[in-house]
Amino acid sequence: MAQTGTVRFLHTADWQLGMTRHWLGEHQGAYDRARINAIREIGRLAEQQRCEFIVVCGDVFEYAQVKPRTAEPALERLSALAVPVYLLPGNHDPLTESGIYRSDWFRAQAGERVRVLDAPGLVEVRPGVELLVAPWFSKQAPDEQIDRLALRLDPPSPGTIRIAVGHGAVDSLAGAMMADPISTSRLDQAVAAGRIDYVALGDRHSKTSVGDSGRIWYSGSPEPTATRDPDPGYALAVELGPGRSIEVTPHHLATWTFREQRFELTEPADVDAVLGWLDAFPDKWETVAKPILSGVLGLAESERLRAGLESRGHRFAAILESGRSTLRGRPEDTDLDDLALTGFVAETAAALRDQGGEAANDALRLLLRLAGN
Repeated sequence: MAQTGTVRFLHTADWQLGMTRHWLGEHQGAYDRARINAIREIGRLAEQQRCEFIVVCGDVFEYAQVKPRTAEPALERLSALAVPVYLLPGNHDPLTESGIYRSDWFRAQAGERVRVLDAPGLVEVRPGVELLVAPWFSKQAPDEQIDRLALRLDPPSPGTIRIAVGHGAVDSLAGAMMADPISTSRLDQAVAAGRIDYVALGDRHSKTSVGDSGRIWYSGSPEPTATRDPDPGYALAVELGPGRSIEVTPHHLATWTFREQRFELTEPADVDAVLGWLDAFPDKWETVAKPILSGVLGLAESERLRAGLESRGHRFAAILESGRSTLRGRPEDTDLDDLALTGFVAETAAALRDQGGEAANDALRLLLRLAGN
């Protein structure tokens, strides 16, 4: 336990237990187990780092009405944690009357150390440490998000450490279409005024520091959820102490890898680069890779790339095609010469090459593929 005047806790978020990814197919079960097992690893990390408690900043579950097959193993893991854990309902698992958090079986199985942050405002962890919380009650953001609460309340009493716990996108990172995001400016004001000492956020699945204070963080999800997330797979050990000292230490937890990479392809070496990128992943059965391909390739190299991706597919949890890929095939004389086509096949291939256009190129690719078998 941290010394008097200091608090040390673990910040995590976005477990989203029950999440499915259709493209994982038969690997979905292993992915589910990894996400459930992350609870145990979070508990071990909290003990190792001498944390007093854990805060989970929203989206513990993928749905408010999560199935028992998912919820019960999670509750078993939660009830076994050696330190108290505070769960904030988020937009995926809001605090609804029919949702998991209000069910009798949740309260019975979660254990005494698990507390749902079910009302906006202040929650005392122990004398000298309090949480300022903003739970979600529907898919819509609460009327008072964490930034507004932080500015409305009086500053904490002298010697009290206040930790804000919220969920949602901040305006400095949200897209232009996001309605009423959390205001980074308001959070900065609350931090600068000493109203809050640290802001623990959920919703963004990558570890992210917000602003310049070093006191506003997204922990990210403990296992990756999408290839576009640049830095997932962490929990944050946070220590706050006298004189407003702060130390935030990221700890990597993820056992799975989700990764995407852009490639511009114009020559054979570029095909080698794509295939080499895939070959370099160490634990392919726990990896989802998405190459984003652009450029123009000869049809023979296009076919080599396709065959290379296909042959590697069974080694990975998934190799995804990207809707952002714009790679095009370009018929070349060598595409036909190298195959030494004869007769009707050679005449058809030449005609398709001369015709040009995407439809003809697709047909020529298929012809070359068949001729190569």
